[in-house]
Amino acid sequence: MSVSTARRGGGRIFGFIPMLLLYLWMECHKTTYRGVVRNLSDCACLGLTSRDGRPRRPSYATLNAFVNHELAPMATAIGDELAAAILKSKDVSSLTLDSTPLQASRYNVDAAFNPHYRIRMDKAHILMADGHPLYMAHSGGAAADGPFASELLGRLPGARPAPGSWEFHADGSYDAFLTYARVYRATGAVMRCRQGSDARLRGVDEERIRSRYGRMWRLDGYDPHRKGDLDFMLRFLCRHGEELLVGRHLRDRSMLLNESDRDEKNLRQVCETVHQAMKRWMDFSVFRLVKRTKEARIRCRFLGLQLLSLLFKGYRA
Repeated sequence: MSVSTARRGGGRIFGFIPMLLLYLWMECHKTTYRGVVRNLSDCACLGLTSRDGRPRRPSYATLNAFVNHELAPMATAIGDELAAAILKSKDVSSLTLDSTPLQASRYNVDAAFNPHYRIRMDKAHILMADGHPLYMAHSGGAAADGPFASELLGRLPGARPAPGSWEFHADGSYDAFLTYARVYRATGAVMRCRQGSDARLRGVDEERIRSRYGRMWRLDGYDPHRKGDLDFMLRFLCRHGEELLVGRHLRDRSMLLNESDRDEKNLRQVCETVHQAMKRWMDFSVFRLVKRTKEARIRCRFLGLQLLSLLFKGYRA
């Protein structure tokens, strides 16, 4: 693929991959468009050559145009392809969901003040597979985490693994009945998360699920011979407006798992480790980002982090 970085009168044509590498070089060095072009000493090593094969560096305006008009519109689609490839791997064992702050300047009145972190910030809500970033949703710094779970889960591929083949860990801010049900529908996993000290069992056991399923015999898809198949019954109830009941059942199961595995390492710590690593690799914040291109730059940076996470497999502590 070639990218036109041209002025109207006709300009240079640079390849997509060399320009992407130059952009990643810029983000990893936490510099600017002008800074990376000015300090680029060897264009040939990145494949930045003119049509006659001579090394040629693009202007900072050319790189700016590439990022905002070429890379940003396709960053999400490229990232989704990477995510699909990771999920097809037989090595994937757990998914984790959490948000991380994207710090802003204290003078940035467009960024909300978050009382928990005590800074002005945006948020990145990230779904990971074994520490590899899969999908991200960008929001304001005061936005609640819970509503973004459905958006991220909806981006998972349609083919789901067998129940119990994946684990799913999330922050306590996702502790909601509907989230338990939607996590199960998307992944076949019972979500594990930090629950409040006042959390209590709702008494929705398998027998109650079976009883509710039996009363829905008039509905399309009902099968009297599947009353022993808990997974089938839970998905049937979700499809027919009983997500809250399913969520209560799954939360009860999650509480029992938490009680029986108190000494088990919480895999959500992987999220925290990767978030710290990501911010060492790149300036994953909204400092010095222009408002009109902020979301585009965050999408491009997240794509860069996805690519880097595939290169550095041993970053987890």
